[in-house]
Amino acid sequence: MPALPIAPDSDAPLANLKKVRLRLSLGLTLLTLSAYFGFILLVAFDPHWLTLPLSTESRMTTGIVMGIGLYWFCVAVTGFYTWYANHHIDPLLREMQQATDADGTRAQVDQPSTAGATASSSA
Repeated sequence: MPALPIAPDSDAPLANLKKVRLRLSLGLTLLTLSAYFGFILLVAFDPHWLTLPLSTESRMTTGIVMGIGLYWFCVAVTGFYTWYANHHIDPLLREMQQATDADGTRAQVDQPSTAGATASSSA
């Protein structure tokens, strides 16, 4: 998709959008990496703790629970990112798009190109 031209007077919303996206992505990346590296450090420096059973008659170990928990943690982080992007970042993008549409400076790029579809369907 070609880059959308941005009017010079819309630099403040663009800077705000970049700041929000950078904070969100860096924060969630650091959170996820901390969880992964914490698990790896636990495996490296205290592996015995991961082999402990959850109870005396259980075959389930704390390591299995930690691994499954790490997986669900990452699913939750991804879900949070999606929710946050839908409720906070997408409205900022829509505001910027409406502002450029009102100025008439934005080219029509919303319609998908059908040139490639016609050529590939005849082959």
